[in-house]
Amino acid sequence: MKFLLLIYEWLQKNLRPPSAFSWETLILLSLFSFYMEWLARSLYLKNLLDNLGWIFLIGGVYWATTATRFLRIGYKAKPWTPGFPLSPWITGALVCYYLFNRGIGEVRPESIIYWPTISALIYAIPDFLQENGTLKSPPPDRRQFLVVVLGTQLLLSCWFQFHFLVQNLVAQYPTVLVEDFNKSAFVVKWETPQTTTPRGVDILENMEPQLRDRLSSKPWPQVERMLLRGKERDNWIKSIAKKTKDQLSPPAEEDALWQIKYDVKKFKSSGYNLALIALWNGPRSNPQQSIKNYSLTKYCQITPIYPQGSLATKPINSPQTSPTPVSRVECQPVKGWGVDPPNNRRDSFIRT
Repeated sequence: MKFLLLIYEWLQKNLRPPSAFSWETLILLSLFSFYMEWLARSLYLKNLLDNLGWIFLIGGVYWATTATRFLRIGYKAKPWTPGFPLSPWITGALVCYYLFNRGIGEVRPESIIYWPTISALIYAIPDFLQENGTLKSPPPDRRQFLVVVLGTQLLLSCWFQFHFLVQNLVAQYPTVLVEDFNKSAFVVKWETPQTTTPRGVDILENMEPQLRDRLSSKPWPQVERMLLRGKERDNWIKSIAKKTKDQLSPPAEEDALWQIKYDVKKFKSSGYNLALIALWNGPRSNPQQSIKNYSLTKYCQITPIYPQGSLATKPINSPQTSPTPVSRVECQPVKGWGVDPPNNRRDSFIRT
């Protein structure tokens, strides 16, 4: 019992606010609300206490950071200069976390985008409220300063928005990084360029295993029919292309902008040359150029071979029959835009 009394006395001495109307009271109320939320069973009550806790916390932090002179840029005691407060931007960060990130465990882009604008609005609140809570109009010289502050923070929010827009574009359309950004007004080279390839290379390379499964080591007459029948050939090549795009990881919206075509030519001797062609229909730095300049090609040679039978497994007096040829598939690496050395360039990291 004596131990509990000592704890109570310590808490009363160290955590008791100097007055009921103080920022310490708001902080303690927020801690009490979060503690009661942890004990609550009802979902409605949990949400209510959580919101109250955040409101008390935001109010307490704003009050505390506004009252201290250490969070003011250019503050001087003699001659007295109030300086520029950082409190609205600290409070704005808490408000953005409360509005956009609470309960998800990660920082969403919206919280960073709206942070400068919300902070500027918090900064302007004291200029429109009197001590008794009634509205007032700021003096003309103060209005001009508030317009400058709000305008600069809106501009900063726009730049944050543009940054996330470009990063999302790069994530969903990675092939645009193959382009030359030397003439870009916003995207600049930041690190040493690294070797990269368009996403169409991944599509064509991943089509090869499925092509082998369909055509390799099959009876040659069957393979010839698959290559010569135009409608059937269109269907299974389109099926392979669609399946490949669906299985690519990570998925990207630009896959729909890659058009897969093909060309089949017969060798003079025997066999066929199947050219898989990927055409980029997405954004280009030079739209005047022909789409052929933004194409990738993978050549696959499909030829018949005669398997060597083992004499030990054949009876001595068995009739000699010519073996049925089977198909063999040999593919070359992808060639074309962004792969050949003259066009192989990329910015490994971009800043906006």
